[in-house]
Amino acid sequence: MSKRLEEILEQKQKQQEKSAIDREAVRQEWISNCSKVMLRVTEWLKPLENKNYLKIQSETISIREEQLGEYEAPALRLVFVKSQILTVRPVGRFILGAQGRVDMASGSTLLVMLIHKGNDEWEFARREGRYGERRTWPFNRDTFEEFLAEFLEE
Repeated sequence: MSKRLEEILEQKQKQQEKSAIDREAVRQEWISNCSKVMLRVTEWLKPLENKNYLKIQSETISIREEQLGEYEAPALRLVFVKSQILTVRPVGRFILGAQGRVDMASGSTLLVMLIHKGNDEWEFARREGRYGERRTWPFNRDTFEEFLAEFLEE
């Protein structure tokens, strides 16, 4: 066996092992960020659930990303009076222009995305039409309540 070939293979093996460690850290950080969003939404809506205006159902979904492999992530299913349903589901960590994406959808209709900007900062994003510009605004309790009010009035 040539020394050069063995050195190349050893280097490739070390790179693969380092990549696996980095991938696991990124995946765990992403799952943690998603959990924080679900917890925040749950805390904001808990007083309304206590008044029987909605039911908050926690779920675990399976996501497959090329760079992270397959993993489990938290999601929510919000069932409002008159059976209006809104799902809050992570889409993936590796999203163009962001550090992750969580969708808020009703049925098969995507209503709005939450784009992770880093640290604990998120923002709503909605594209006006298929190729229109993306409109963004901060994700906080007030904007979330405004979003829900619009959703429920439709």
